[in-house]
Amino acid sequence: MLPSPREGAGTELRLRVGRALVVVVTVLLMGVAGGCSSDEDAGPAGRGHQDAGTQATHRDVRTHVVVGQVTGLLKRQQREQVAGRVAAVVDRWWEASFVGVDYPHRRFRSSFPGFTPGARDQAFAQRDVMTARRIGSRIDGLHALRRRVAVDVLAVGGRPRSATARVRMDLQTTGGLEQRIRVQGQLFLTLSKGWKVFGFDVTQQPMPRHQSTPEKAHKKAQGNDSRKGRR
Repeated sequence: MLPSPREGAGTELRLRVGRALVVVVTVLLMGVAGGCSSDEDAGPAGRGHQDAGTQATHRDVRTHVVVGQVTGLLKRQQREQVAGRVAAVVDRWWEASFVGVDYPHRRFRSSFPGFTPGARDQAFAQRDVMTARRIGSRIDGLHALRRRVAVDVLAVGGRPRSATARVRMDLQTTGGLEQRIRVQGQLFLTLSKGWKVFGFDVTQQPMPRHQSTPEKAHKKAQGNDSRKGRR
């Protein structure tokens, strides 16, 4: 028995609605799958050495990272991984305290990400050295010329336990005060739910306007010797 025209129209309508629901569900599932994939991709990128890359908008130069002295047994891949992750902590400090700041600027209370609470308090007490506070109100920009981190690692039982980051960053100011500054020293880190700075020994000082290279110093010394010989 053939369906009536009204029944046929109802059947066709139900089929169309069913197809539409299938399409909507499929699109939603694809969206959820895509969102999960993005989150998984973004997760590792926010940790370890990749963390340094997220700060590229404030950078003039990339940080040069090297593996220093390793005490204890540690595979090469582990050494490089530790160096990258420790350097990422250093980069976060540099960004928050120097090159990632909008100047003029004087308040630096949030300048020590990756520091333990005790080290954060000590760093804030020494913010004239650990941040750009000393010159922050007299400049309109601070740009890195050189960034270097050498990472020494202590391993126990084939696993990293602590690290020392030997750091150096050369900076150029712009604005009311034009000056080159060097921030250098050591950060001491421990591995506790990620690498954390628990101590530091850092200096900050102006750089001479014209630093003589070893070659220039050698030529200058030769010139002085020749002049002495003519006397």
